[in-house]
Amino acid sequence: MKEAVEYAKTLPNVVHAEDYIFMCSEQGIKVIQDAVKEHDLTATVVASCSHEQHWKTFADAIEEVGLNPHRHCQVNIREFCSWVTDDMREATEKAKRYIAMGVAKAALKEEVYTEKITVTKRAMVIGAGVAGLRASMDLAELGVPVVLIEKEPSIGGHMAMLNKTFPTDECPFCTVSPLLNGVMSHPDIEVHTMSEVTDVDGTFGNYDVTVRTKARYVSDNCTSCGKCAEVCPVELGNEWDRGFGLRKAIYKPFPQALPSTFTVDKKHCIDCGQCELVCPVQAVDLSMKKSTTQKFNVGTIVVAIGYEEYNPSEITQYHSEHPNIITQLDFERLVAPTTLTEGKIVRPSDGKVPKSVVVVQCVGSRNEQVGNVYCTGVCCMFGTKNASFIKSHLPDTDVYVCYIDVRTSGLHYEEYYRRAQDLGVHYIRGRPAELNPDPKTGNIKVVVEDTLMSRPMVIEADMVILSAGMIAPSGLGKLGSALGILRSKEGFAREFHIKMGPVKSSKDGIYLAGAVQRPRDITETVAHAGGAASAAAQPLVKGYVEKKLDTAVIDPDLCVECMACVGACGVGAISSSEDGPPTINDAACQSCGVCVPACPTGAIQIRNYREIQVAAEISALFNAIKGGAQQ
Repeated sequence: MKEAVEYAKTLPNVVHAEDYIFMCSEQGIKVIQDAVKEHDLTATVVASCSHEQHWKTFADAIEEVGLNPHRHCQVNIREFCSWVTDDMREATEKAKRYIAMGVAKAALKEEVYTEKITVTKRAMVIGAGVAGLRASMDLAELGVPVVLIEKEPSIGGHMAMLNKTFPTDECPFCTVSPLLNGVMSHPDIEVHTMSEVTDVDGTFGNYDVTVRTKARYVSDNCTSCGKCAEVCPVELGNEWDRGFGLRKAIYKPFPQALPSTFTVDKKHCIDCGQCELVCPVQAVDLSMKKSTTQKFNVGTIVVAIGYEEYNPSEITQYHSEHPNIITQLDFERLVAPTTLTEGKIVRPSDGKVPKSVVVVQCVGSRNEQVGNVYCTGVCCMFGTKNASFIKSHLPDTDVYVCYIDVRTSGLHYEEYYRRAQDLGVHYIRGRPAELNPDPKTGNIKVVVEDTLMSRPMVIEADMVILSAGMIAPSGLGKLGSALGILRSKEGFAREFHIKMGPVKSSKDGIYLAGAVQRPRDITETVAHAGGAASAAAQPLVKGYVEKKLDTAVIDPDLCVECMACVGACGVGAISSSEDGPPTINDAACQSCGVCVPACPTGAIQIRNYREIQVAAEISALFNAIKGGAQQ
């Protein structure tokens, strides 16, 4: 570093250079501030960590002593040099070049100011599972009005479907019910079920969100008496019960569903009109418009649409279409007291009590050939919970868990796993090669190698439960496009920074809660949702957001009014004008620079990323190379 400092002193416009091992520390900040005051500096360059991590640290420091924060230039010699270059001499020479480029840019940096933009004090939460419910309640309790959007007829998400929760084996609905009722009755929470976001306009602090709501064909004055369902002649499998329960064409997903209003399934309704005739309050209206659209103006958005269970049919050798091969979520509803089994543990094909059950872990997870490489992180406990449940209720039933690794990372999780072993659950380290159903008996032969004992095994099971992994929800692609947020390669919503910004999305003002960002259990989901609500509330409680005006700017003398930049802008920040150059909405501009190459005359530039500044950096690089730096 001393060599780099001495080199910096020789560069044009540099009047002071020094090194300090912890420049981002309080003492390091003081070093910079003292230098600015002592030498009357007009710009600063710090060669250390990345721009994203520490630019604001040093920009705030020079602002405190009177410099415009945008007169600071951050040069990244950590990721670009020391971390990726093994040879010390080569890394040093590379650092010199980066420093030369940073100094050249700093000399031409212009002052950029910040504008305060008034925000709409209302938030939207998309998704009403436990993450969306928690975020909505936290926002409302902070005094922020909330619009809660849910695509299903009822709120509660996956948690409301569960039979027990680990590691306490509590009733999930008993746990979440106070939150459900609290959200429905809160004066600052507006709940819209059977609704989806179709379009999003505007900018951070002032989003205009278009929501399409499907008709229930039942008005809100429904008393939930159920007389309509009694006379409905159509009966079919209840999707909410994963097919293990029945419902009518007019129905509630489950008895405690909120809102408690019934819904007409128009796809299966035969329009006999019996429900309309029998309703004592005339709530049923089969002539309702199929859907309605409305717009909401909100300041921030929380995305909490959860996850989907991996479809094991992709693994053909597991024959998941067989009635006695089910997933963990299937099992949760199979043993629910409100389904056809009345809470009994029986196999689906014939209602017999199983004498042998095999739980297969990592279905669709940790698999490079089929499914996903990542570990869901929840399935080990999910499988252990249901294996324990079966063994505790059917002590004479043999229960096996086929696993790759047992991962019990939470508090009391390891004890929960050991308790399952104490109950008599057999753990076999190995991924089954195939599941072979017997068409006569309905049993399944599980072919697996016990890798700890180095022996092949064939287990004849009455029922197999697949611990299917958690995957990104299918609706996230369409929703993500409307919101303008990025997704990870696995399909989940991508966070701003995995450590320092886990609840922020890639777009300002849009936040992530729960499993939409990555697989999570209930405990972590609730905590993550609370963080998202806090982040989403901050600008709304404050009343404004600050927008850096390092945005696009048009030189009217060079503009030929071709409007090419208008079409190039992906966020609608540039508008055409009838009597002059296009106009730029600084609040909407993302400073991405896509408009710059679209302009044929170079009239549009980004402040502090102007062509003259970039050219100066390139020139400084070549001068550094000519000056003796190794190539």
